[in-house]
Amino acid sequence: MIPVKSVGHTILRLEEVPSTNTLVLEDPSLLDDHGLVVIARHQTAGRGRMGRKFASVPGAQLLFSVVLHSAMPAEALAVSSLVSGLAVAEAIAALLALEPVLKWPNDVYVGQRKVCGILVEMKPGNEGQHRIVIGIGINCQGAPRDFPPELQDKLTTLAWETKAPVDSEALLQAVLSRLDTDFRRLEAGGRVPLLDEWRKRAWLQGRRVRFLLDRQRREGTADAITDEGHLVILIDDGTRHVHASGEVEWLD
Repeated sequence: MIPVKSVGHTILRLEEVPSTNTLVLEDPSLLDDHGLVVIARHQTAGRGRMGRKFASVPGAQLLFSVVLHSAMPAEALAVSSLVSGLAVAEAIAALLALEPVLKWPNDVYVGQRKVCGILVEMKPGNEGQHRIVIGIGINCQGAPRDFPPELQDKLTTLAWETKAPVDSEALLQAVLSRLDTDFRRLEAGGRVPLLDEWRKRAWLQGRRVRFLLDRQRREGTADAITDEGHLVILIDDGTRHVHASGEVEWLD
């Protein structure tokens, strides 16, 4: 069933929290509200995939979590990270005339630097529904020099790329609108067309990767994504591997 409430019907605005995702996941009253958005000016313990720490610059980023409910099977929701990244990329492209690219499974890049990270987490809900929490962090204002030294050659900001301040509120509304539209399409059976749109923005084919397979480190070349959203890797030994989940290190 496609929910009636739209994404962003209620926006809870906070000054500082450890993590918007954690706040939502630990509060049933927030988690039970489809379309709720929690946004914070600063996160002191923001999280990325695989437990990585998210670099937060107070007031310079859009840091928010979105609650979605879905009756789709968990395996069908595996594409949630990709659909979320697509929504962010399309919103940036429409608002700022940039051409973001997407790195599997959940990062948005402008040029060769990351401008947005996404963390999707899930909890079971009532009547077989899943509660999905999409944490999004977009680097809006400032410059790469505002980040820790070890990240300055890896991250960028929208203001740096456009050479002008960014209207963060307009960008928030654009992202929420795209999320609402794209997840309704996903619920209505539109996974494959959405993934086709993701592929058009993919920074993927021919890139070198390192990953774990049967507890051994392997290297290969990224080739494609499947219609389930899994990464296809051509391993250096000539075999083809479909990587459904787990860490992938991008080597170039």
